[in-house]
Amino acid sequence: MPADPASPIPPALAQLTHADPFQDGDPPQLLAYLATVPDPRAARGRRHLLIAILAIAAAAVLAGARSVTAIAEWAADAPQPVRAALGARRDAPGHFAVPAEATIRRTLARLDPEALAGAIGAWLSDRNRAAQPPRRPRAVAVDGKTLRGARHDSRQVHLLACMDHASRAVLAQRQVDGAPARSPACSHCWPTSTWPMW
Repeated sequence: MPADPASPIPPALAQLTHADPFQDGDPPQLLAYLATVPDPRAARGRRHLLIAILAIAAAAVLAGARSVTAIAEWAADAPQPVRAALGARRDAPGHFAVPAEATIRRTLARLDPEALAGAIGAWLSDRNRAAQPPRRPRAVAVDGKTLRGARHDSRQVHLLACMDHASRAVLAQRQVDGAPARSPACSHCWPTSTWPMW
């Protein structure tokens, strides 16, 4: 069954919905974080770099896009200098091509959600820390929720998330087995390797 063309954005990108819009110097820094996300696509037939697709999707979400369709529309309307800054493919001198909606949707659907959430969470954490150095120890909240109506392998989807109190940025989000309150992940949280920002 084909995906709904107005399908919602992945939870990892949803972390950006409450973030401030891009500031000077943000796009190159975001690209460095997104470069850590592994590309699930076969090498043959790639027309757009994964980093460009992710950067375009992230910029569109920061600008207010809440679906894959809206991301594609934002990309199609983006001026050439913005496309270039986000790593879009150069078609001709001064012209940068953006991926089609189907390409964006298929690529986002195949990504490792934990890798993407980790990259975006690390960028948000470092961005907020650079903007306002903390004056007191950092407080992080861990909370879980069960997504109503969402199923994976015929079971309900349970998510566990860590949020920075000061910035309200979701630093990481992970799918867990069982209800979040009963998940073994709650007792020891994530391994240190999951938290490069700490």
